Amino acid sequence: HRYSILISMSGVPAAEIDESGTFKYVLINCKNQDETFTIVRGYGWAEYHDDIYQDVHSKLKQAGKITHSECVGGGRIQHQPSSKQLKVYGYSQAFGRANHAKAVELLRSKYPDYDISWSNEGY
Repeated sequence: HRYSILISMSGVPAAEIDESGTFKYVLINCKNQDETFTIVRGYGWAEYHDDIYQDVHSKLKQAGKITHSECVGGGRIQHQPSSKQLKVYGYSQAFGRANHAKAVELLRSKYPDYDISWSNEGY
């Protein structure tokens, strides 16, 4: 299949990022009784990649959407809505470099009409 599912069976969106700007992102493997799935989350409010992971993990766990999760890497996203572009790059000092190609696949499910690229360059 070309794109990942937009929403898991438990109703968790595959991709959630800030509307614009450059910000940290994390890739999270999630598990519940019915399924295992990967999500991407990126927010400008986060000082550290772990801030995003801890926030997302606790909210999903509290809501009963997941039983377990693991952050499998991070990086940065540059979101330019005016030109419909997303650039995924860099790495997380705490979690290492995310699989940017996987992040792009998940982002394409939410932004199918965007030009989305990735690079291992930068921090």
